[in-house]
Amino acid sequence: MDLPVVNHKDYFAKIGDDHKFPINKFGELANYLIKEKIVKKFHTPYPCSDETLKKAHSEKYIENVKNKTLDEITIKKIGFPLVDSVVQRSLVATGGTVLTSKLAIKNGVACNTAGGSHHANFES
Repeated sequence: MDLPVVNHKDYFAKIGDDHKFPINKFGELANYLIKEKIVKKFHTPYPCSDETLKKAHSEKYIENVKNKTLDEITIKKIGFPLVDSVVQRSLVATGGTVLTSKLAIKNGVACNTAGGSHHANFES
C-alpha cells in the first residue's frame, strides 16, 4: 500500500518574505516526499465547505474571513496577513484535513502536508 498523503499547491500562501513563519516548508516537504520516492502522487483536496466550517466557526466569522473583513485583533491572533492566498490556503488546508481523515479511516493511516500552521478553536 502506498502511503496516502494529501497536498495542494495552495498550501504555500504568499505571506511575505519577512514573515517569521516558515511557509516554504510545505512546498519543500512535498518536493522531498516525491524526490525520495516516499510518495508517488498526492491526493488533492478541495476547499472545505461552509457546512463543514460551520461545525467549528460561526457563519459570521467564515464570511469575514472570506471577505477579508476581520478586525485587526483577530487578524493578529491568526498570525498571518489576511490576503487572498491565506484565505485560499485556509480553505484548502482544512479541506485537506477532512480528506486526510477519510483516507486514514479507509487505509489505517494518512498524512496531510499542511499541518502545523493553526491552533484550532471556535471563532464567532
